[in-house]
Amino acid sequence: MIADCHKRCHKRWKLFCAASLCLVACDGQQMPEELWRPWYEAPIVDPIEPVDPILDMRSPIDARSADGGDVVDGGPMPGGCTLSVAVTTASPGGRYSPRNIGAIWISDGNDRFIKTLNVWAAQRAKYLTRWNAATAAAGVPGNRIDAISGATKGSHGLRTGSWGCTNFAAKPVTDGSYKVCFELTDYDGPGPYDCVPFSKSPAPVSLMPADVASFKSRKLELAP
Repeated sequence: MIADCHKRCHKRWKLFCAASLCLVACDGQQMPEELWRPWYEAPIVDPIEPVDPILDMRSPIDARSADGGDVVDGGPMPGGCTLSVAVTTASPGGRYSPRNIGAIWISDGNDRFIKTLNVWAAQRAKYLTRWNAATAAAGVPGNRIDAISGATKGSHGLRTGSWGCTNFAAKPVTDGSYKVCFELTDYDGPGPYDCVPFSKSPAPVSLMPADVASFKSRKLELAP
């Protein structure tokens, strides 16, 4: 009977059915499911490495408090503060208006780059000539660490930024003279640029600079 079954199996399936499998089927036993699993469906086991709690530590740049300020041992960094910046942009009348790109950043009293607060530019960011020159001079070309970052804006409007009184390396800066700089353009070339000086000290600061071309209703609020 087994021999007859073997012949029937061989005739029906030819080379697709091995004689041993036919014998198992004829014996009334159910073939294991794994025998029919195609090789490409074989389960892939990816070992998961355990996380070492000692090594799983944030870098200094990632160590931020809930409000965006830097922290040391769970508390604010010495000399820390919060500067809020707001500006409403207006078109300078370039070729691609109202589309525009721009940047807001902090520099010190000697125009040395400290930190970027906001950049709305992608491929055309190279036309933000002042911002690019400042970041390049500091050795960090196009640096956007911790900044609000996006693509070209389709219209003008409110732009904001926040500074925790640290530099691009997440180190706290000392009290002294600083500037908030604004730049935008709406064509393939440099556009309006302006900086507003302010002092970082233990005293709060509130400034509403006069409007200039393309930068309106600016407001700076510094809370030590």
